[in-house]
Amino acid sequence: MECEVTSKTYHQLEVVPSGATVVGEVELFNQTHGFYMTAFTAAMLALNESATLITEAENVRVTKASGQTWVSGQWVYWDEGSSNFTTVPASDRFCVGKVQRAAANAAVIGFIQMQDNLHPIQMGTTAVPITIVAGRVVDIHVTSSQSSGNVEPFVLETILTGAGAVGGRALFKMSTEVTLGGWANALKSIVDLGTAGAVAGLISSFCAEMVMATTAPGGGNYVALEAELVYPSGAGVGAGAAYMYCNVQGDDKATFQGSGYFAIIDNAGDSNTGLFYVNTKTDTDAYLRWRINGTDYFMLLAADVS
Repeated sequence: MECEVTSKTYHQLEVVPSGATVVGEVELFNQTHGFYMTAFTAAMLALNESATLITEAENVRVTKASGQTWVSGQWVYWDEGSSNFTTVPASDRFCVGKVQRAAANAAVIGFIQMQDNLHPIQMGTTAVPITIVAGRVVDIHVTSSQSSGNVEPFVLETILTGAGAVGGRALFKMSTEVTLGGWANALKSIVDLGTAGAVAGLISSFCAEMVMATTAPGGGNYVALEAELVYPSGAGVGAGAAYMYCNVQGDDKATFQGSGYFAIIDNAGDSNTGLFYVNTKTDTDAYLRWRINGTDYFMLLAADVS
């Protein structure tokens, strides 16, 4: 028996299995994992009868993967190929709860707290999307009175452990086959300082930060921000196409226009082989180094408007 409920309370679904089942058999029914409380025979299937699928319970006796030491509170995964439960994650295993009771590595029986809500969140599909006319699918509002430390109301962390993998990012994708209005974005971030908002150091509406390895890499290019245009066959430029668009809005935009900067660069250093160099030649005061098509070029800079 793969599973046996040992708690007094549990959550269940009444389902019609695709075939005959045995007591305790684990099954993924649509997008819900659970196990059957009773056997379901071919005769019951012919009569279109339903079966009880237990999806959540505080304590479930399960078939444990041998050779593993279980510790209370560990995540538990269902391994369909081996028909047992394991604490070792894999791409073809499903997180179905936590270890309820510690178990030695020689044990073949374990006890878990089954929680079906640990499945990946799925709201709509490509074939059957959620359709909205107005409003939002997800709407979260947060306030914080925290006066020190880092406030992060939403955290998504991905750890890649497979060499050769690509991606690793959160994906925000917008698609259209019609002519849209005056603006459209796949992702937008806003900081609103209201009437009296301010910062003691630096504030931005978007931060791109990369932490380099503590050992020198053997190759590759490493950038904090990537801007990429993809041009399929037959594409054009419209009224204009560029890697970046900058604009200033607001009633007092002249304030920025009169005293603002296109960019602020700190910690640029000063080296004739580096990013920034204060030149000693008379025709220019400094330069910034760029790499274009694999070749280094130098943008000449003047220290004053004269």
